[in-house]
Parts: sequence; C-alpha cells; structure tokens
Amino acid sequence: MKKRHLLIAVTSIFVFMSFTMHKYYLSVTDITYDEEAASLQIITRVFYDDLEDVLRERYDEKIIVDATADQKKLDTYIKKYLTRKMKISINGEEGVLTYLGKEYEDDYVVCYIEVTEISSLQTIEIENTILMDAFSEQKNMVHTNILGKKKSLLLIDGNAKAVLNFSE
Repeated sequence: MKKRHLLIAVTSIFVFMSFTMHKYYLSVTDITYDEEAASLQIITRVFYDDLEDVLRERYDEKIIVDATADQKKLDTYIKKYLTRKMKISINGEEGVLTYLGKEYEDDYVVCYIEVTEISSLQTIEIENTILMDAFSEQKNMVHTNILGKKKSLLLIDGNAKAVLNFSE
C-alpha cells in the first residue's frame, strides 16, 4: 500500500511540474476604429520576458524591459520591432503605424499604436507576426471593433494574416 501511495505521489509531482513548466506564447491585440478621429486605435499586450528576449536578440543583449530601464531607448526598440512585425492595410492601402508609447501591466507590456487619416473603412488586412520569429509556438489573438462589428482572429506561424470585410 505504501508503494502505491509513493508511486501516486511521485507521478502527481511529475504531472504538476509538467504543467507549471509549460510556457504559453500569446499576445493580445485590440483594434478599434474611431470614426470621429478617423483612426485605428491599437492596443497590444505582450509578455515582458518574451519581449525582452526578442529585443535582446535583435537590438541590445543588455536591454531590460521594465520601469528601471532607459525608457527612451526601450521605446525606440519596441517601436522598431512592432512596426516591422505588424502590418495594417485599409481598403488595400498599407497604413502607417505610429507607436504612441507603452505601459506596464501585471506580466504584460501594453503598447499603444495608431493608424490615422482613415476617411472610410471597408476592408482591413491585418498581419501580426509579433514574436513568431522567436517562438514557433507564438499565437497572436486579435480582437476588432470596427463600425459596430466585433470580430476575433487567432493568428499563428504560417497563417499570420487575415482580411476582414466591413462593407457588408
């Protein structure tokens, strides 16, 4: 009986450890169209450590992603990375992403981006490859709220682009 309890205890420990060691790679992006401002307002949440890993690999091996870092330098790297990894086209024309800044929230860095001068919006093409080049398991969830229509997408490596039609 004692051997059985020991076996159950050891098995339980290994099962528990396998769950706690598992790492999820996920970003969440919210895109809202503000008709009055004629702009897309984009909020992207990325895990601190994942963003830090990719920025260290790409730009500066000593960069730290937190409030103690040189924020101007960090913003330069984040802007450079995000504008290369996220593409938005409106009605077939590529939009210019403007990085507005970031905030720190729990385990995430919350990044604010905007695309301006959108007089009308019938279609939006979204390509989001954030962190996909660093982590093959990366998934990028995108939620949109455009012209009163809410849609969600899950973008993965090899399928990181989608077109949404809002003219219907």
